[in-house]
Amino acid sequence: MKAIPIPRSRTKQRQGKPVTQQQKQKFSVKSAIVAFAAFSAVIIIWQWDRSSVTTPAVVQTAPGVETAAIGATVPAAATSTAAGASTAKNTAGAEGAGLIIAAIRITPHQPLAKDPLTAIVSLAGGDTTGTTFSYQWKCNDKLIPEATANVLKDIPLKRRDRISVVATAFRDGVAGPAAESQPVVIYSLPPSLDMKILTPQVRMGLPIEIQLTGVAPDGDKVVYSLISPFIDGMAVDANTGKIMWTPARVSKGKLKFGAAATDTDGNKTLKVFELDMGIEQEP
Repeated sequence: MKAIPIPRSRTKQRQGKPVTQQQKQKFSVKSAIVAFAAFSAVIIIWQWDRSSVTTPAVVQTAPGVETAAIGATVPAAATSTAAGASTAKNTAGAEGAGLIIAAIRITPHQPLAKDPLTAIVSLAGGDTTGTTFSYQWKCNDKLIPEATANVLKDIPLKRRDRISVVATAFRDGVAGPAAESQPVVIYSLPPSLDMKILTPQVRMGLPIEIQLTGVAPDGDKVVYSLISPFIDGMAVDANTGKIMWTPARVSKGKLKFGAAATDTDGNKTLKVFELDMGIEQEP
């Protein structure tokens, strides 16, 4: 009998060359590398997302309120809190718009050391209804802790001190921006000025010696000068205050002349003195 071969199905036929043991090992190593790279990528992406959510950079804007920096991810609850704080701040700013101080004036403008100083505050809107003010006085740019009223008094000051005041307006629990006045300079009391005639008798043709005396409260040097009304021929030594004058004639009645004593700050005392020319008359 003749043998007839049975054909094999194509689906069960082997395709290509058989896989060797070495190729199987290479495939396993490559698969391990791909799997490790994919796992590492997942870990990196997870860490990135976690850092952006759990550790946002924050900027402190007010006590108890934090705002996320630009580009940071903020949880929904934190966003709600920050939005509420921002709304409250905007409301306070709207209410405080009428609390802007336009000017602070200190009177008197040229005070002496013992003068009480008063701060007069003006608002930009002009309406001070229901508004209160706080004050803090300064001397030479340093705070005077106990000086918190609108009047500065009973505080030891000295000549050339620079005094200013910081004021803040309040209304319905809302404070406006603080403002500081221009400083005023403390002046000293003007010097005293007196006259004494040193020549016992006034005689025609003979010199008369007169002494002007002045004392500055701070011990400053005093400079003397003559002012109106003037007497012909009369002159004064600016440093000593001594006047030497020779009358051209002697007449009854009194002659008047003016004098001034000025300290180094420019404080000046003016007086008009009288000379009795009828003390003694000779031909």
